[in-house]
Amino acid sequence: MPTSSPVKEIQLKTSQGRLAGLQWPAQGGPRVLCLHGWLDNAASFVPLAPLLGPLNLLAIDLPGHGHSEHRHTTSRYHFIDYLFNVDAALDALGWPDCHLLGHSLGAAIATAYAAGAPERVRSIVLLDTMGPISVSAESTAERLRRSLVKNRRGASRTRRFDSIDDMVRARRLISGMTEDAARLICERASRKVGEQFEWRSDPSLNWVSSLVMTDEQAMDLIRNISSPVLTFTATPDSPWASREKLEKRRRSMDHGNHETLEGTHHFHMDVPAEIAKTIREFIIENDTPPDEGSS
Repeated sequence: MPTSSPVKEIQLKTSQGRLAGLQWPAQGGPRVLCLHGWLDNAASFVPLAPLLGPLNLLAIDLPGHGHSEHRHTTSRYHFIDYLFNVDAALDALGWPDCHLLGHSLGAAIATAYAAGAPERVRSIVLLDTMGPISVSAESTAERLRRSLVKNRRGASRTRRFDSIDDMVRARRLISGMTEDAARLICERASRKVGEQFEWRSDPSLNWVSSLVMTDEQAMDLIRNISSPVLTFTATPDSPWASREKLEKRRRSMDHGNHETLEGTHHFHMDVPAEIAKTIREFIIENDTPPDEGSS
């Protein structure tokens, strides 16, 4: 089984702020930027990365997550703004283009970025999400009202824990993650304050998004992806995407390879060996500059 180089911590000074992350460098290997899910962090890829040599993997902590900077207190975590963070990260790395490997929120970001910057994307691998969360236009006013009410209440008080074990139990209670997966996320997401621990993540990540893409907008992005696509979807279905919506998106990615497997939403952490070979071979096969490989 191919293995990557030992992991190292990285810090990127970008035009959009400081981003932290983890890197498994492989000299000369295909460049892969890994994007984690909401309230996860770069450690989400720790179980999978060693199985993906000889790929040159770099997993960033998205803003407000892990060890990366939070957005300004007057800012919000709008989905579309993450695309500019990806763009800035590639500039800081000196990568003209790369492959994108995304899980959940990270997969939604990868989908939208591939449509918006096709010249910088060689391929995308999407783990348990195919494109942005989207809703019907008729829900716009109701969502805006909920967002304003939530904003008036302000951020919730930062919770303190007596141990990492307590944080792991709390995370598992709301996510259904395995203990090993939750521990990886919690260890990177925590900081010690006196004799206790608290989350590093920005409390503002829990706000109610004031505006979400419509189904038509999300489908327009998906239809405009020219790069090769590999998707993995876990069963049972995720609560935020109906089977009908997933099938419609699959049909619109008619040039994609779509895999389904039994498992939890964090299957890339729980059973990485089941997907590693397929991902590795797909990326190596499609390691062609976008302007040459989009014909």
